[in-house]
Amino acid sequence: MLQSLVYMSSATAPFDDDALEAVLAHARERNTEDGLTGLLLHRDGRFMQLLEGPYDAVLSTYQRILADDRHDSVRLLAEESIHTRRFPEWSMAFDRDASVGDDVPDGFSDFLESGDRSADRSRSRELLRWFRNHPMADPTAAKGKHRREA
Repeated sequence: MLQSLVYMSSATAPFDDDALEAVLAHARERNTEDGLTGLLLHRDGRFMQLLEGPYDAVLSTYQRILADDRHDSVRLLAEESIHTRRFPEWSMAFDRDASVGDDVPDGFSDFLESGDRSADRSRSRELLRWFRNHPMADPTAAKGKHRREA
């Protein structure tokens, strides 16, 4: 039996492409070592992540996230036991600067740009789709500003 959880948080400081790529490289290495897979999304200062793997590894990683000063307002959105992983590896999606070109880092997902072609309709997967599509995922939405349409 595996554990899965989804959380959402706000970044305490802005992340540029270089900082996000550093997060991608470090987290991918550590999560692979811990037997974790999933998807981390970042957009406009907000994070949402689905983590899945052995129960103890998922919970200890979530505890590290709660203590990480780069995250604020961490909210657990879903937690469940699962039989099968939804993601074969750990990856990350964020809005990359188009001028960077085709040099895509290992583990980068095009989820925010191209969407999700999975037939999985679990609550966890639907939360990721919501984050991609809903203007309230943008922390400025409450102030009457909306990010570009997905």
